[in-house]
Amino acid sequence: MNWHWINWVVIFIYFLGIVGIGIYFSKKNESTSDYFRGAGKIPAWVTACSIYATALSSLSFMAIPASVFKNGWIMGMAPLGIILMVLWSAKTFVPFFRNLEVETAYEYLEKRFDKKFRFIGSITFIIFHIIRIAIILYLPILALTVALPQINPMFLVGIVGFLCVAYTSLGGIKAVVWSDAIQTIVLLFGAAIITISGIVELPTDIKVFEALNKADKIITPDMFSLNLAGKTLIGIIIGGFLSSIYAYVGSQDIVQRYSTTKSVEEAKKSLYMNIPLLLTSIVIFIGMGSGLYLFFTYSQTLPETVSGNAILPYFVVNYIPTGLSGLVIAAIFAATQSTVSSSLNSVAICIASDIVKPFYKIMDDKLELKIGKYSSWIVGLLSSMLAFRFLKVGQGDIFLYFQSITGLLGGPIAGLFLVGIFIEKATSKEAWIGFLISIFMAFYIGNPMGIMEILPGYSKPQIFEFLISLVIIGSCVVPSWLMSNVKIQRRKLRRINL
Repeated sequence: MNWHWINWVVIFIYFLGIVGIGIYFSKKNESTSDYFRGAGKIPAWVTACSIYATALSSLSFMAIPASVFKNGWIMGMAPLGIILMVLWSAKTFVPFFRNLEVETAYEYLEKRFDKKFRFIGSITFIIFHIIRIAIILYLPILALTVALPQINPMFLVGIVGFLCVAYTSLGGIKAVVWSDAIQTIVLLFGAAIITISGIVELPTDIKVFEALNKADKIITPDMFSLNLAGKTLIGIIIGGFLSSIYAYVGSQDIVQRYSTTKSVEEAKKSLYMNIPLLLTSIVIFIGMGSGLYLFFTYSQTLPETVSGNAILPYFVVNYIPTGLSGLVIAAIFAATQSTVSSSLNSVAICIASDIVKPFYKIMDDKLELKIGKYSSWIVGLLSSMLAFRFLKVGQGDIFLYFQSITGLLGGPIAGLFLVGIFIEKATSKEAWIGFLISIFMAFYIGNPMGIMEILPGYSKPQIFEFLISLVIIGSCVVPSWLMSNVKIQRRKLRRINL
């Protein structure tokens, strides 16, 4: 084991710097506008890094290279679909949300349909992000338990969760986005270290691309198949696009960023700046996964006791030089904290604005700010407890699992936003029909806790996890559109009969 106290020093310096950012910006939050929207004064490039770092969590940083290690380059190409979503968002959704005078994305659902949808949308977001934070905390804790198995995982969960909540609660959205910018640099540098370290240790007679091609890692046998239920290129791209609809249209943590810049054009610029960052993601995912595969195929033997998601931390701890290994672990924490802090801040405004505020005729701005800060601590505690549960029972391929959770909780809400924005004649009634059908499809496909097995002859559909969102979002939009047109035709017939 190549772990040294110097690595702890590197990690400590990183944590000290991030908490320092929270303390610095804590003095600049005088209102909810400052705390949740940065008073609309955050530079476009900082917002761009924040959006990128929010999406590039420890989930992505560790689990996608593990999937590339196992299944080949195709598993690192989902950002191609996300780029399509970014372009669509910059053109359509940024101007749309900037023109709305709302505190959260879900306030729009109340204005467009009814109050119940605002509550449901916000509650769904909160539950989704409690689960998301737990999963994202789980992965770096896994990394450190591999590195230092003598340390209690509960202790690690508590420390990481506490530090995330502390600087988020203190500094608000300004601390979140500026720390995201720093964390983006740290995690990209960490990814480069892993990739280079895996390749430079290869025997001199091994040619990198030849070895990868021989193992079908570059082009997999089914890569260009049109089978949407398998690991195919078209499935990955379409799935990456569809799975990101909720994030860019109906998820408060990303939509909130649209209002942090000083103008619509600056907000659009922040999204366009994400395109080269997303292309970089493809390179680092494939690079890390390929480097790990080559290293453990030709240089060292991977122990049978090391599972897929533990491959990366095992490599970092045992084969990367002292100091650099501490920096890579810091990069994993950077990927974790960038996402967790964004989730905590956005969940806080949802609780304060969508859940608590409607019970007040007039809520004082200071009270709303206090509720938001307390909410961060409560959500952090709940997610930490769930992360510890994951540590106890494990969770298979965590990346694909997260995609199924996205479809189950995020798909119906994403469908609602699309109905509201693009189907002008859809009323609350049509939206409810589509939403309920979408909820049923989400449960039918996902079968959470085996609940659908009460249906006679039920067999879980075989749909690749990336494409779950396609079916679920479609099952909301299509029925709502059809019912809207049926209503219009009925009115025309009534006029003719009269």
